[in-house]
Amino acid sequence: MQHPRPETLKKYGLSLADWEEIYHLQGGLCPICKRTLAKPVVDHLHIRNWKRMKPEKRKLYIRGIPCNYCNRRRLAKGMTLEIARNIVDYLERFELMKLK
Repeated sequence: MQHPRPETLKKYGLSLADWEEIYHLQGGLCPICKRTLAKPVVDHLHIRNWKRMKPEKRKLYIRGIPCNYCNRRRLAKGMTLEIARNIVDYLERFELMKLK
């Protein structure tokens, strides 16, 4: 398991115990691609005034610990549940069209 740097924990308002709890709840896997976390990163909800928040408040917006690839490529800045559902709908429509 690759632990985050102390600066990273501080930035997100996490203790090492907090980070390890998230990691173990995910089974040591990326919650998106389900692969072993080689380069884990902290994912958070991108909200207004994030940089001005105190770290203990930032902690409330932590979504999980995905791999670096999924965080940058699949979750992308601004990803929300609504956008994710729209993506699923879009891909499902394509699959249905392919079957016709």
